[in-house]
Amino acid sequence: MTTTARTHHGRTIRTSTRIKTSPARAWQAWADPQQIANWFVDRAEGEAKPGSVVTWFFDTFNYRQPVPIIEAAPLETFVVGSGDTPGPQGHPYLMEITISKEEGDTVVRLVNSGFSEDASYDDEYEGVVSGWQMALATLKRWLERFPNSPRRHELVIEPANFSYEVLQPFYSTIEGRRRWLEPTMPADGEVLADTGREVLLAWDAHDAVVGLKAFRMGPQPMLALDFNTWSESPVDTEAVGRGLRESLHRLKILVDER
Repeated sequence: MTTTARTHHGRTIRTSTRIKTSPARAWQAWADPQQIANWFVDRAEGEAKPGSVVTWFFDTFNYRQPVPIIEAAPLETFVVGSGDTPGPQGHPYLMEITISKEEGDTVVRLVNSGFSEDASYDDEYEGVVSGWQMALATLKRWLERFPNSPRRHELVIEPANFSYEVLQPFYSTIEGRRRWLEPTMPADGEVLADTGREVLLAWDAHDAVVGLKAFRMGPQPMLALDFNTWSESPVDTEAVGRGLRESLHRLKILVDER
C-alpha cells in the first residue's frame, strides 16, 4: 500500500509529463468527453462530476469502459476508481490525475493502482505502464502542437508470435524500423516516447504520431500501429491504413522468423 493524496492499493504506476499548455487545457483534456477523444479514447460520454459515471469507448475493440468519477476539481484533479470495491485483480482500482503549474509548464501526474503483485500479472502490468507512457506522450504532442485540432485515428492490428526482446530493436532503432516501416512512412521520425516495449514516432508530413505497439489480447500477442493525425489538410486515413497494414505484415514476418 502506498499513499499520495489518496490511498493506493496493490502495484502502482507513477508517471508524468511536462506540457507547454495551461492547467485548464490539461484538465479539460481528461474531463471533457470531446477533448479526451482528441488524444486517448475513440469517444466518450457523460459529465465529469463526482458521483457520476463517464463512459470511454474503444471502438476498434468494440469495448466500452464505465469510469466512475470520484473527484473532478477543475484545473487540479481528475480521479476515477472503484471506491472500496476490489477490482478484477483483488485490489480497489484507482487512477489519480493531478495538474500543477511548475516553472512555466503544466505538469500532469498520473498514479494508477489496483494491480496484483502476483507474477502471473507481470506482463499485463508492464503493458499498462507502457500504455500510459505512450498516452501521455500523445497528450503532450496534441496540446503543444495541435491544441485546436480534432483527431482522426486509424489502428491496424496483426497477430504475431514474438518476444519483446526480439521486437525491441525493430521498434527502437532507425535501422530496425527501416527494415519494415519504410516506404510507408519515414523510419527516422522524432521519437516522442520509448517505453522499452513500445515507441511513439512523429510523422510530420501528416501532422501525426504513430504508436508502434505490442500487447496481448488474451493469450495472443498482437502487433499494432496506431495512427493519429491532427492535420488541417485532408489526409486519406484509409490509404494510410493500407500502407501501415503492409508495413505491419513485413514486421510480422521478421519477428516470426526469430
